[in-house]
Amino acid sequence: MRRLRRLLDSPVRLGLTLAGILLAAFLVSETALDRWPGIVEASRSGTLARQPEGILRDFRIAVVHCLLGGYLPAAFLTVVQRGRNTVRNLQGALECTPEECNALAGSIRLNPDGLAFAVLFGLTAGFGTPYLVPPVPQGLWNPSTWSAEVAWHRVLGPLVAVLSTVLAYAIVRVSRRMSRIALDLKSIDLFDLEPLYPFTQQGLVNALLLMGLVAIGGLILLTESGFGLLGVLAGTAVLGTAVIAAALPMRGVHRRIVQAKAAELEWVEAKLREQRTVLKTGASRTSGDLSDLAAYRDLVRSVRDWPISTSSYVRFALYLLIPVISWAAAALVERFVDALI
Repeated sequence: MRRLRRLLDSPVRLGLTLAGILLAAFLVSETALDRWPGIVEASRSGTLARQPEGILRDFRIAVVHCLLGGYLPAAFLTVVQRGRNTVRNLQGALECTPEECNALAGSIRLNPDGLAFAVLFGLTAGFGTPYLVPPVPQGLWNPSTWSAEVAWHRVLGPLVAVLSTVLAYAIVRVSRRMSRIALDLKSIDLFDLEPLYPFTQQGLVNALLLMGLVAIGGLILLTESGFGLLGVLAGTAVLGTAVIAAALPMRGVHRRIVQAKAAELEWVEAKLREQRTVLKTGASRTSGDLSDLAAYRDLVRSVRDWPISTSSYVRFALYLLIPVISWAAAALVERFVDALI
């Protein structure tokens, strides 16, 4: 139990452990069933890239499914843990005691009904997506027609689909909860948004996790044929979710900033009207009052409506490049192995 708790406390360790177990079990089963001669022969018979069918194609698809089987639970755990830690890091901004912040962090949990719907949707997608990948074999879900490699991705495919939809649901659920927590913030200092950056960091983590999913899942698109339609549908959904997931935790803070700016601008406008009246009537006034207020109004207007710094934009752009870098590295490895064989 202690080892299990240590695994759950470390999403990275959990992901590596699960992926390692799945890959080891897959390779052991390939050895036990004497599948390696066929894989080596298929490799020697031609290039490693984009084969419409065959043992080598099925082998690589199964490997990617094993990697996703380790990555997705770790990503799910990261979303929940990071959301709770973010609330604890906002203790000063929320003006709550450690006990109150811990209770607020504990309120970040998943709704059972929403989770059940995500699982059901994932199962539907998991059993339906193989029909979008040509060539569609006869008896697609008949175990007697499966090869050893196909059995792995037929079993892991629905599981990966479920974990993917559960991850997307967790990101949206946690992000919406954090957005509502922003309503409990104390008065916002428009000229010091740094205490609000934990919301930004949560959004960036969401985007990073989804880009990791694209980077691993996209390896199939890089090396195999027939996944064009599925890749477009899944890629569009994940990328769209990444943009939403990055902005959603900051939505409540954005509203608070806009409200604070509006209130401050209303006060400045009132003061400007007073000084204009003083100026028109020729009454005594302090030199520079009108120009100082006008400069302050421009300063308030220049405050960002979102708690996003330039470095945050750069990080998000770099996260979008992660799949490209991953696929490029995989292509280089593929060429090296092809030349070696």
